[in-house]
Amino acid sequence: MNIRKSAMIISLLFSQLVLGANILQNPSFEKPLSKAIPNNIGTVNTEGSWIKYENSGGIGDIEIINGDLVAISKNTKAPTHGLQVIQAPLKLEAGGIYQLKFKANVEKETEITIKIGADGERGYYGYWQKDIKISPKQKEYIFDFEMLAEADEKARFEFWFTKTDETVKLSEVNLEKTGMIDVNRMINLTKFQVQHKYKVTGIGENILTTEDINTVKSLKSGKEFVKTMVLEEDSDYLVKIDGNIAAEEKYVVAIQNGKTFELDKNNRECLLKNTGESTKDGKITIKKVGNKQGLKDIKIEKYFGNLIWEEEFNYEGLPKESDWGYDVGGNGWGNAELQYYTEKNPDNVYVEDGKLTITAWNEAYDKNEYTSTRLVTRGKKDFLYGRIEVKAKLPKGKGTWPAIWMMPTDSLYGDWPKSGEIDIMEHVGFDQDTIHGTVHTEKYYWKNSNQKSAQIKGEEVSNTFHTYSLEWTPKVIKVYFDDTLYFTYQNENSGKDAWPFDQKFYLILNIAVGGAWGGQQGVDADVFPQTLEIDSIKVYDLGIKVEDK
Repeated sequence: MNIRKSAMIISLLFSQLVLGANILQNPSFEKPLSKAIPNNIGTVNTEGSWIKYENSGGIGDIEIINGDLVAISKNTKAPTHGLQVIQAPLKLEAGGIYQLKFKANVEKETEITIKIGADGERGYYGYWQKDIKISPKQKEYIFDFEMLAEADEKARFEFWFTKTDETVKLSEVNLEKTGMIDVNRMINLTKFQVQHKYKVTGIGENILTTEDINTVKSLKSGKEFVKTMVLEEDSDYLVKIDGNIAAEEKYVVAIQNGKTFELDKNNRECLLKNTGESTKDGKITIKKVGNKQGLKDIKIEKYFGNLIWEEEFNYEGLPKESDWGYDVGGNGWGNAELQYYTEKNPDNVYVEDGKLTITAWNEAYDKNEYTSTRLVTRGKKDFLYGRIEVKAKLPKGKGTWPAIWMMPTDSLYGDWPKSGEIDIMEHVGFDQDTIHGTVHTEKYYWKNSNQKSAQIKGEEVSNTFHTYSLEWTPKVIKVYFDDTLYFTYQNENSGKDAWPFDQKFYLILNIAVGGAWGGQQGVDADVFPQTLEIDSIKVYDLGIKVEDK
């Protein structure tokens, strides 16, 4: 038996010693609800009790009365997760078997949902989730579930009451560990990619410092220089030498986990690919061969390929029809949004002074309270892989919901989310300093409680221009805020349900108003008009050659 397996079995045996204890606090509802509030990624400490949490249009009454948690929804049309009672953090062990018991009292049959899952750091992944019919004929409910994922010390226990059109009384909630799964099943536990943040370089920026260059220039034959640097997943790095290179003077260049190249008088550049995951401790090695020292300069740059579209808005009027079209209407857009998207209305979209400006107004139009514009490049500028950069200044105020995002041109795998969605930037006005990057797929999206996304703090996003970027290859999607990579989504090679991103997508720019997310904390009508300003757009091909699909 190997050491790793032995250690795992010892761990499992130790775990058996802590079976049977209720891991929930305030299970009999003797203490009042906590007033703690989840942060922007859902992390919360409910202070030894429970909290009421309304979101996405959910609203209702939740109280603790005489040892009962009493709940009723006032908007059963909101998303299922709209009205919640949460306790966190919970510590769940990898491979643990748990039993949940609780008592319920209702006058008429109704439905609640229970979810035991993660916060936003794991994409709100649901370790166990169940819709439960609550009946007057049944007073006690018992369920078992297995923690088939890596251990989580910040898990959340959630009751969802959105669909409860009857008053529900809950009491004596008990969640205890009853055992462990078979050790041989441990290798199949769900694992989570930690979203690290990396400072990276832009186009034309030399990763080598002046000191680095001088060190390479002074190398003796057989000696090497090692540059420790951020290497991004599935990114290429261009190495170039310059100078009066002698015939016998060579530089052997290698990247960790990758190929080795020899640069000399006749071969002065090479392209290195990082085949591993992103790391801040990546290494590129440069070894000198020969005693001649004709090297004048050496550069290592991240490779972006060819610039295939650049728009700096150096004209005045409506956006170019050769590049832009419009999504038009005011039907809520599947998110209960309040705006009507107009077409070719200079009050809502206009180009002047080197900027494209989308303006959302507080004005009645048709049956809507607000107007805005949703620009699309569909059928005009469609992309399969590459780097998309949009330099933008965002609106502000409660109820604003700007986005820079992409949707599939032909939806080869079916309607949303089957054919995917890529959000390069989303921002909601009630959380002013937070920027979100997200992908949506059939396998991973919010209804499955396993959304893949990440967030980053962005200062002055409504007062200054920042660059929001996407890099998209057949292996990975990466999202950036200025010079920081903060969200990575890998192709797990399991098929179209997880990776529908092998087809053309088009770019979308818009400001939504209100809606399930943007209006989560209401809409401040007095902040309008609000603008999304676009200074420039650049698209690079990353050197990827693609066939039409």
